[in-house]
Amino acid sequence: MLQVRDCPGINTDRPVSRQMETKIYDYYGWSPYWGNGLFTNGYGYVGSPVGGDPFLLTRRPQPPLADPQRDSDDLCLRSSNEVIGYHIHTSDGEIGHVIDFLLDDADWSIRYLVVDTKNWWPGKKVLISPRSAREIEWGKKMVNLDVDRQKVKDSPAYDPSTIVDRAYDERFHGHYGYGDVHPSARVHSAGSASNSG
Repeated sequence: MLQVRDCPGINTDRPVSRQMETKIYDYYGWSPYWGNGLFTNGYGYVGSPVGGDPFLLTRRPQPPLADPQRDSDDLCLRSSNEVIGYHIHTSDGEIGHVIDFLLDDADWSIRYLVVDTKNWWPGKKVLISPRSAREIEWGKKMVNLDVDRQKVKDSPAYDPSTIVDRAYDERFHGHYGYGDVHPSARVHSAGSASNSG
């Protein structure tokens, strides 16, 4: 109870940063998902994997040493809510804007951006893989793709009322020439995922 009460605070009005995540992981002694499975606390000590030390959850964590690198925000991490509305530009012009994301239910990675193309191709929604993103211009709220409009228009049709399954993934990845297909076939809308719990 005291451990939770004394944990580092977060500012919910700002984007999640790696520094914010690191402070939380350091405080609880958790192994970060981006690491190598070993917990590295603020003193540079590499201990046993989480669960390997029976005292890990009973000891009060020590605050990490001050690190200026940790204190500057990593603004590459964004809430999905913030990116909703970002404009999507292909190599030959704008095609629409982001209205949702489809997330993998195993690792919560972004599988697809759902794009409304009503200003370019009325009444259609398309899926865009993050692999097509060449650059994100955060200040301009824009995602630049490395494909052209015709490639997007010829991509497999997307129906929001149907499930995006492995067969769809194979058609989609084949169309864009990605080759490999994500092993999972279950995706959820970011909106429904955030509303489910």
